[in-house]
Amino acid sequence: MSTDFHFIISCETMADNRAMSDPLTDPLYADPEAYDLAYGWDSLAETRDVVAAAAALLGHPVKRALEIGCGTGRVLADLAALGLAAVGLDRHPGMLAFVERKLRAKGLAAETVNADLRDFRLAVPVDLAICPLGGIGYLTAPGDPERHLAAVAANLTPGGVYAVGLSFGPIERSALGRKDGWSFTRENLSVEASWTLLAVDADRGLAEFEAALTIRRPGDPERRIVARHVHRKWDQPQFYRLIAASPFRLAGLAWRDLTPIDPALRLSYADEEVYVFLQKA
Repeated sequence: MSTDFHFIISCETMADNRAMSDPLTDPLYADPEAYDLAYGWDSLAETRDVVAAAAALLGHPVKRALEIGCGTGRVLADLAALGLAAVGLDRHPGMLAFVERKLRAKGLAAETVNADLRDFRLAVPVDLAICPLGGIGYLTAPGDPERHLAAVAANLTPGGVYAVGLSFGPIERSALGRKDGWSFTRENLSVEASWTLLAVDADRGLAEFEAALTIRRPGDPERRIVARHVHRKWDQPQFYRLIAASPFRLAGLAWRDLTPIDPALRLSYADEEVYVFLQKA
């Protein structure tokens, strides 16, 4: 027997997009343990390379680092394991409570901040901020990306670095229906995850995706949770213009294995996700 839970997370429709999707009502967050398994793969080596790239730009070691939209703290745990003063920011208190328990179980420590990524203030500035896996794409309303970049810059040390993970648009309509899936098992928990492209608003650079988790635990009914997320997909010139109007400069571009990319090389949705390195001007 299975239980299906379908929910449209977005506060807006593709036709009337006015506010950032609200993570407080995202059903995927209702089971942090399952979410952590689905999106919590081993990324320590990748995070170490991002920290090293940031240190090269800074001209000194990274001492304090922030994961933006940390969820269950995949990157946050990496930062703590690397010996940094680690900070995780998220709007969902349940996810932050979970990550605090997870870190304690690993013998790690980090600060967590319950705040909106468009408007936050840290007690102490950080040298490096990381927003992985296209999290910046949830900034869909006019003015939100600008507010976010201003907030990040205000919480960085002089010359601080912001590493943004994203894939560039535009998304061709031929990609509609594209589905990526994966699965993980940990002790008594098994999760199958998928991410499917449902719709594209090419004029505004928006895409609607279906995110699904099928969760299995011994003795419990199988559960399937489905949510729809609206993401912004900037093309490169658009994103570069956003940077040019922000408190940052474009400091570098790299694949996820941190192989450098010529910033002039034109990328598209057909390419893999990249890191865009921004440095506080």
